[in-house]
Amino acid sequence: MSTSTWVDVGGVAELRRRRKVVVPHDEGEVLVLLHDGDVHAFDNQCIHRQRELHRGVVLNGKLVCPGHQWAFELGTGWEATKAECQPTYDVRVESDRVLVDLASRATRTSPNPNPEIALENPHIAAE
Repeated sequence: MSTSTWVDVGGVAELRRRRKVVVPHDEGEVLVLLHDGDVHAFDNQCIHRQRELHRGVVLNGKLVCPGHQWAFELGTGWEATKAECQPTYDVRVESDRVLVDLASRATRTSPNPNPEIALENPHIAAE
């Protein structure tokens, strides 16, 4: 996909309260989560065994899959042990609304973010 498709996934206050939101779309589901004031968005299905990542936990800055404990870095989707990457999406906050660009799905091939596909990651100040 080449055009931006920004979808409003809810208010900042709601995401702060719920911590995770699953957004269905034509090609699957996107998991949007808030951790330490940062918003992140991933494919909801794990690349390993297609487990639902919204059932996982965030630990030490990583989203841990409930199936086989693959741990994806929140900022990049990188899983260091297996050297694979969970697809991520661009996110932004406008007027206290959290937006995800469904057309921005990106899969990295290394842990180092490539400036050409750098993902926006807005920081939300705690109230």
